[in-house]
Amino acid sequence: MSAKAVWDDLIDEPTRALLARREVPPFSGRRPVLVAVDLYDLVYDGGAKPVRELMADYPASCGEFAWRALLPTVELYAAARELGVPIVHVTYDTRAETDPRGIHPTNRKRRQPDLALYKLKDELAPAGGELVVYKKRASAFFGTPLAAFLNELGADSIFIVGESTSGCARSSVVEAYSLGYPVAVISDCTFDRSELAHKTSLFDMHLKYAEVMDLGTAIERMKAMTAMTVAANSGRH
Repeated sequence: MSAKAVWDDLIDEPTRALLARREVPPFSGRRPVLVAVDLYDLVYDGGAKPVRELMADYPASCGEFAWRALLPTVELYAAARELGVPIVHVTYDTRAETDPRGIHPTNRKRRQPDLALYKLKDELAPAGGELVVYKKRASAFFGTPLAAFLNELGADSIFIVGESTSGCARSSVVEAYSLGYPVAVISDCTFDRSELAHKTSLFDMHLKYAEVMDLGTAIERMKAMTAMTVAANSGRH
C-alpha cells in the first residue's frame, strides 16, 4: 500500500493506535492469477456522473466511481498480459435455466431488467484463451469452477479487482483467503456505489484477509513474482 492509504481520512486516533500494534502479512507467491469480479456494462451505465444523479434512471450504476477505476484496470490488464499473469473474468450468469425464483447475489431486488448489460465492458473484455466464470451469488467462488480453474492454472496467490468493494469483490476476497490463497486487493481497480463503503471495506479487508495496494505497487509485485518464477525455471535447466 502507498504511504497514504485510501481510508486514511476515516481513521480516528484510537484506531491508529490499534493499527500501530498490528502487522499485515505480506502478499507473496510465484504464480499469481488476476481475478476480475463483475466488470460488466451495468455498473458503468449512465456515464461518469455522481451516483445520486443516476439513481432514478440507472439504479444499479456505480457512476463516477466505476469510470474512475476503468483506466487503471485497463492498465493492469495490459501489464498482467505482458507478464503472462492469467486473468480470470467473473460475471453474472444470465441464463434462465440457472435462475430459480428469488435467487439474487444479495438481498436487494434485481433493479435492472436488461440482462444484456451483464456483458463484460468492451475495454475489459477477455482476450483469447482467458477464462470466464459465471456466478449466481456474491462470491466468485460460490457454486462456480473458479477454484478448479485456479488449481489448473497452478495459482499460488490471487490479485482481486472489481466491484462492489463491499459486496461481490469482498465476499470473493474472504472466500479466497478461506481457501488458503494469499490475496491482494488493488484499490485503484475496485469500486462501490458509496465511497464510504469502498474505503471502509478496503480497510477491513486489509486488516483481516488481504493486502490492499495501489496500482503501481501491484504491477511491481507482479513483475517481481513472475521474475522469481522465471529464475526458478531457469535454474532447473
